[in-house]
Amino acid sequence: MNKIYIIASFLFTFQCFSQTGNIKGSVFSDKNVLGNAQIVIQNTDLETFSNTNGFYEIQNLPIGQQTIQVSYIGFQTQTQTVEIIDGETIELNFELLDDFLGLEEMVITSTRKQVPVYKAPVVVSRINSKTFETTQSLALSESLNFSPGLRMETNCQNCGFTQVRMNGLEGPYTQILINSRPIFSALMGVYGLDMLPTNMIDRVEVVRGGGSALYGGSAIAGTINILTKDPIKNSFSIGSNMAFTDYKVPDRTININGSVVSDDLNKGLSFYAYNRDRKPWDANGDGFSEQTLLKNTTFGFDAFWQTSDLSKLKLNVFNINEFRRGGNKFELPAHQTDITEQLDHKILGGALSFEQSSSDLKHKFSVFTSAQTVNRDSYYGGGGRILESGDQLTDADIMAINAYGNSNDIAIVAGGNYNYEFNEKYNVLAGIDYNFNQVEDIMPGYNRSIDQKVGTLGFYGQLEMKPIDNFTFLVGARYDHVKIDGLYDFDVEKSVDRKDLNAFVPRITAMYEITDYLKARASYSQGYRAPQAFNEDLHIETVGGAASFTVLSPDLKTEKSNSINASLNFSKNIGSVQSNIVIEGFTTKLNDVFITADAKELPSGVSVLTKRNGSGARVMGLNLEASFALNRKWNLQLGGTVQNAKYDEAEEIWKSEDGTEVVVTKNMLRTPNVYGYYTLSYNPIKPLTLSMSGVYTGKMDVMHLVDPETERTVIKRVPDFFENNIKVAYDFDFKDNCIQVYTGIQNMFNAYQKDFDRGALRDAGYIYGPTRPQTFFFGAKYTLN
Repeated sequence: MNKIYIIASFLFTFQCFSQTGNIKGSVFSDKNVLGNAQIVIQNTDLETFSNTNGFYEIQNLPIGQQTIQVSYIGFQTQTQTVEIIDGETIELNFELLDDFLGLEEMVITSTRKQVPVYKAPVVVSRINSKTFETTQSLALSESLNFSPGLRMETNCQNCGFTQVRMNGLEGPYTQILINSRPIFSALMGVYGLDMLPTNMIDRVEVVRGGGSALYGGSAIAGTINILTKDPIKNSFSIGSNMAFTDYKVPDRTININGSVVSDDLNKGLSFYAYNRDRKPWDANGDGFSEQTLLKNTTFGFDAFWQTSDLSKLKLNVFNINEFRRGGNKFELPAHQTDITEQLDHKILGGALSFEQSSSDLKHKFSVFTSAQTVNRDSYYGGGGRILESGDQLTDADIMAINAYGNSNDIAIVAGGNYNYEFNEKYNVLAGIDYNFNQVEDIMPGYNRSIDQKVGTLGFYGQLEMKPIDNFTFLVGARYDHVKIDGLYDFDVEKSVDRKDLNAFVPRITAMYEITDYLKARASYSQGYRAPQAFNEDLHIETVGGAASFTVLSPDLKTEKSNSINASLNFSKNIGSVQSNIVIEGFTTKLNDVFITADAKELPSGVSVLTKRNGSGARVMGLNLEASFALNRKWNLQLGGTVQNAKYDEAEEIWKSEDGTEVVVTKNMLRTPNVYGYYTLSYNPIKPLTLSMSGVYTGKMDVMHLVDPETERTVIKRVPDFFENNIKVAYDFDFKDNCIQVYTGIQNMFNAYQKDFDRGALRDAGYIYGPTRPQTFFFGAKYTLN
């Protein structure tokens, strides 16, 4: 009895001396309640969620100052500090502001784990569905201009080969990922940016600066991560776009999207389909196309299964069939034309991953595999006759018929990683992956074949530290063992390339929060490019009516890089304006830089360019990114780059046979010193959206073959361009569905190249500036929620 009395007295005494209070209130935005908002008491384990009426309550809070944080997807996180008084209940309401700029969205590309974009130690720029709609981008290539430091360019009139440059460096310096996996292979890289429709993409995350420590040596200029759509809720949409290039050449697109999610949210599937039919367009009336005929059918799905509260299985699959053709006489077979470049791609890709977390969420383990196969039938040539009965085949006819080729490519990635979070101050990531790529490229008409296998076994690690609250330090490294086994057979030139390379690339990053709204970031990284066939080496141009290929020098060495990036990031609400401004400086030093030059003609008449090592190069400059959102009506985003890209020593581009004329340059070609973009959307009333966007391309040096007989090549300084687009959209909202109609003009002032070469002997690589002329479009989209 005495024991019971003692325990009861202790509990009564504890209750008397335990001083606590309560808080309650509502979470809302613009007079609309927000159910399921998360309310967290900082520096404690206490948290709750608002109910369907936006109401919340937390009891028995320790007295004294407490900081309450409220967050909700799509809105800006808000914190308030309040004095808890013993025995009292304090009412604390939260009115959340829309996160129009998406600064609290989660990104994964900077550190391989999810983190809010404004907290990422590395600057991450995003291109999302809002950008796709504002700019009327149908394919990925049409949207990449709208991110700082990125510039899309077209490199061939006949086939429309495009590539993206980042911070002044051409395509192969950028690592392109699909769902964080490097299966965007060398062969797909030639035309792949045009193939991926935007309706399969949730967002694109862009990290400028070396990311080789996490993703591989090619991430020298930076990383572009293409993230496909995850199922979030039950929905369905179908839309159609009709465009007319130069107001007369049709370009029709149909797209379908949908998703199904189980009632318990543990399983879901999203699907997409896309069909495009674009007719060829001739800019100067010479009968040869500047814009290719294009037919694309793409479909795929993303699915997940939450196998438990702590584990998830994800699967995605996509299939692309694309046919493109450029040249002339489209009504005839390819070999009966004067010049034709024709590609027929069949691509199948997919990925499977499994993630498991510990019960305390401190340990996370994931395994993954991704694969992609590409089969490409090609034709590069022409000159064959339309044969009549009794005609005999000539050498020209036979050569034209034999100009068909075939390429096969397989890319496989498999690996796993482990993440351990000691506490809020330390996080360790370690992983291993194996990347295998085999490409077979056969063109019997040109006596060319490539059979190359590249296997890369990589180990990477990363330590993230936060020794004090406002300072984050990240150090990582990657070790790659690269095995290359290549057979390159090119008419009279044959070579076998078997190499074993080892590469160690570090990355160091730091972020310091000067204030709540001003952050400073800096990073140093290394990278490398192995001496193997890259995307542009698998592409062929027609120059002066003859085929032009790129081959690798037998003594081609590994190219290496050192990069430094530093930035200031200002993010703050100024009155009713949400703003985010990033100013970033960058410099990249390339050693043994790859140079493509030294043209020569083989006995077959084929022109050959050789890829060799140059002395070195440096790119340095400044990127600016600024975004502003005013209430729900105005949203402005703009960005620009000022840079300087030069070789250490003047590099030879062309030399006459007698050596009397030599063309050299210190400037990196096709790299303007200034370029940028803007997007602007305005909602005067809820259903109406007015959009404008534009891309500026500064003056640059471009190589131009001016004499087909001697292959004399000059360097031209081409003019700058400023293309502008406008779009008007109106939503007819019903209870559970919406119909949107829209119309607009792309490149409305027709800023477009005026000096294309003419005829079959043209230099098809002499193309620069905007990718399309003035184009009128209209369309409609139906959405069911």
